[in-house]
Amino acid sequence: MHTVFVGFLFSIAWVVLSCATVYLFEGSRPCQQLLEVYLSSFRIVLSLGLILGTTFVVYYSQDVIPATVEKVFTTSQLYSTDYFTNKKRFSSISRSVTFSSHFFAVGFLVFSLCSFPLDGLAESFVVIAACTEYALGVYVGRKLCYAGLMVFSLAGIAVDKNIFEDRGLDSVNEYVNIVSTLTIVFVYIHVSNYLNGPFEYGGFLGTNAKTLLILPAVIATPVLLIFNFYPRIVLRKLYSKSIDAELALLRRRLADENLSSFEIHTYLLQFQKMSRDEVRHSLRLTLADLPIGVTILVMLVESLAGR
Repeated sequence: MHTVFVGFLFSIAWVVLSCATVYLFEGSRPCQQLLEVYLSSFRIVLSLGLILGTTFVVYYSQDVIPATVEKVFTTSQLYSTDYFTNKKRFSSISRSVTFSSHFFAVGFLVFSLCSFPLDGLAESFVVIAACTEYALGVYVGRKLCYAGLMVFSLAGIAVDKNIFEDRGLDSVNEYVNIVSTLTIVFVYIHVSNYLNGPFEYGGFLGTNAKTLLILPAVIATPVLLIFNFYPRIVLRKLYSKSIDAELALLRRRLADENLSSFEIHTYLLQFQKMSRDEVRHSLRLTLADLPIGVTILVMLVESLAGR
């Protein structure tokens, strides 16, 4: 969590820097108006801090999934899939910069059409902050997308050893939960803050430009839904293959023991039931995950209702 708090420190630093600059060059009145936009009417200090914190978490933990996967599977196994293709795209700095730059421009268009209730330097600082939220949001979304594709590519791997015993892939599920939750909270706060903000809507679209403010929710929702839930399916499939491999090994070992066929069959059934129940329990959608789905639903309903 300290990484997320660093994001808020950067957001506060931006507020202080921009307000001080406006005060020096344009006086106290524009500075007060800018501070109100940051802290009250649009609460940009909150949404900017959240996306900065989420970006830092994603950036500094982007090796979690590759390190976990490559520790469990061999290079030859991974080369039989699209894993390395997706990993290359996931790690590409140029792709990240390109996507983020495009959406910085999209953000500039959206906020130009909506028109913040500011002028001069104050408006420039606020637009830069808002567009940065778009750019960083897309950076995070792109990382989530290719992280999900890396996990998806593992579904067809032939598992020939027990990877379930030491829960070798559980770090993937933990990463998914943390990052998707942070991203959902940011998207919800971003959309609700700007959607309910006192824009002037001075562009040629007038108040119709308000519809554009739900764009982050429209883009983020399918990515977040897939990234949050689909890796569980892939992990369950891989763990099931692992259990099958372990059952085959046990069957061969027990055949050499002085046991009756009934005893062997009973032991294998008990092992299989216990293992598969544990997989279902560890990877099922629990009540703790329900706020994620509820938040997405509320975000969309509020956005479409034009609150």
